[in-house]
Amino acid sequence: MLRTPESPRLAIIVLMLSAAILYLDYRYAPSSALFDRSLQEHPALTLLWSQAIGVTTAFANSPSMRFILVGESAPLSLRGDVGYNVRAALDARNGALRDVIIRPGETWSFNASVGSPARVNVRVVAGVPGGGWCDLASRYVQALRPVLPHEAFAFPNHVRTAGVGLLNVADEDAVAIWNIDGQPGSFGGRQDLQITNTTDTTLRLVVVEGALPDQIVVRALMVAD
Repeated sequence: MLRTPESPRLAIIVLMLSAAILYLDYRYAPSSALFDRSLQEHPALTLLWSQAIGVTTAFANSPSMRFILVGESAPLSLRGDVGYNVRAALDARNGALRDVIIRPGETWSFNASVGSPARVNVRVVAGVPGGGWCDLASRYVQALRPVLPHEAFAFPNHVRTAGVGLLNVADEDAVAIWNIDGQPGSFGGRQDLQITNTTDTTLRLVVVEGALPDQIVVRALMVAD
């Protein structure tokens, strides 16, 4: 079989790209996903690395900024009615939950990000409209546990309020969500997750695919000095 002259050249290019990805994975993945100036000076490498860890290219390419991956949640399945409701929450208000910024001193609300539940089409799971939102909210807590103190999190505990835990969630991280009107705070029957950034740097939460195509995880990133 004849081979075109371009075949060896293409093989070399593929080999070089593979080597670059392997190097970045070895160099940065064990401790943190760190975007430093060496990556910013090479947009192609930045693109490859951002795709490898699931962070948006726009985020990775933010000028003169470095970001450290500081936490990651347990995976959450997108199968069945629960998965349908999780997707509905993630798509609400133009995907407000998919990419969250919490600046120093700010308090972020899960319910406020989702907005009014009347505008979100959900399914009933075990008698609960929007079943699965508690599981999703708990992933934001899991992702930020390594960098925020206990008092930075305010939410009704799912184990104490509902009497049951959540799959792949520690009892202390299990959030109870009951979104009545898309307003922040837990009172008057409303159950919300609120997270206050008590650090002196900006925090970012991004939702990306998990190890399997039908899973998502929440990753917490911190702007490095």
